Amino acid sequence: MVKGQSKMFIISKELELQRHPTSNNSLQISSTKPIIVRAINSKDRSIQTSLLKASDKLGTLYKIPPIPSNIAEQLLSPSDIPERAPFTVIVINTGAENTVQWKGGDYQKVSLTPFKLVQFWMSNVDAAYEVEASEPVSVLFGHPCATIFNCTCGMLLTPLDPVINTKLNFFIPPDFTTDGKDEAVLLVADKDRPLLYDPDHPRVKSVGSVVFHRPGLLLSIIPEEDFAACFLINEDLSYNNNILHSKSYAVVVVHKDHKDLVHYRSEPLSSPDWKDIKTTNYVSTSVKLLYRKNVFWHPKAMMAVYLMGSTKTQLFGNPAPIISKHTNLKGCVIIPEVVVMGDALMDWQESIQYCREQDMELASMNGPKLRHLAPKIHAKNKTVKEVWIGFRRSSLTGNWYWLSPEDKGVETHWAKGEPGESEEGQCAMMSLDPDKDFGWSDESCCTAAVPLCYKFPILFPLW
Repeated sequence: MVKGQSKMFIISKELELQRHPTSNNSLQISSTKPIIVRAINSKDRSIQTSLLKASDKLGTLYKIPPIPSNIAEQLLSPSDIPERAPFTVIVINTGAENTVQWKGGDYQKVSLTPFKLVQFWMSNVDAAYEVEASEPVSVLFGHPCATIFNCTCGMLLTPLDPVINTKLNFFIPPDFTTDGKDEAVLLVADKDRPLLYDPDHPRVKSVGSVVFHRPGLLLSIIPEEDFAACFLINEDLSYNNNILHSKSYAVVVVHKDHKDLVHYRSEPLSSPDWKDIKTTNYVSTSVKLLYRKNVFWHPKAMMAVYLMGSTKTQLFGNPAPIISKHTNLKGCVIIPEVVVMGDALMDWQESIQYCREQDMELASMNGPKLRHLAPKIHAKNKTVKEVWIGFRRSSLTGNWYWLSPEDKGVETHWAKGEPGESEEGQCAMMSLDPDKDFGWSDESCCTAAVPLCYKFPILFPLW
């Protein structure tokens, strides 16, 4: 697969867990490079989506959110009453021998072999449940039969986050509740009872998961500390002809000071309707999804993005997968830029060789980009006063050119009075002195200075 490509796998119904307390029916997905995995559960007109967590994001201790007090979901007729059975917690082991303890209304201790799973039932609505394991596990929280269509159960399920030592901030955007705020509750891992969603106080804190619940929907909220710079939504449910969308959209959450630079694919958002998330400095908006592949990114700030959608009878949604937490003015970063300063003085030609030995190039980019980079370099090393960059004058024409022109632009940032005549210098040096505005000067290529090596970031394709 190439970057940005997606592939769908249809899972055999033989892997359904049903009521078995333990099972070997888990599916392991591995890759030589980072991937995103989204699960789609569909039966008849019931659909739920969830974003699966990679094994390095798992933990050993999970607090289980409280159960919603009313599990009466969408009803097509008075006879279509969903089962009032308990919520369930599914614990999936990773590749090690593991001991899992279920703490709460009833204590259980289970030994799990690699990739085996166990199911626990939340039979006591007043109990505070926990999962504690000797090795990292994945924990799923939900209900096996929350919606019923044509005598077919519809399942609710969402992955949980492990417990950490610090309480994190969670924001509930008003775009989640446009047409059903009175039904919405928040299931907070370290609270005893569900909290009614209050649009005037949409921020909560928790050491574990916060799950937004509306009839037919369990949606894990992204904590502020996990906001990122780039998200991807691959929206393709066409494999099931019974699923007809009435709408499918993204919900974007960003600091109000950075809302104007949110990009959808290659362009800033067009005429977004920003809504304040009260008591916070954040705003949110909903964006109709126009393509199968939808990339949202920000060149300077962190944000959160969710997929939301509905059929004629049911809501679904999940946090959008994160591509990158690294900002970049040109787009969505897969591998961030690399900047290295040499550890010795050398001439311009030696500087080129030094950088190439490290699979890099002498920094070759236009004036505004180097001007943006220079303060970061200065902050890390205030003793170096000048560095070589990959810009020099042609001995034949006298024109200046970049050594490795990733960007063809030749916009410069010469210091006052620079450059001089051709006999004064053939190679460009950048000052790291803020008082000199990091200006460039032309110098003899034999002058000794520190090389500035650079490797351009690898960007995710925006369409």
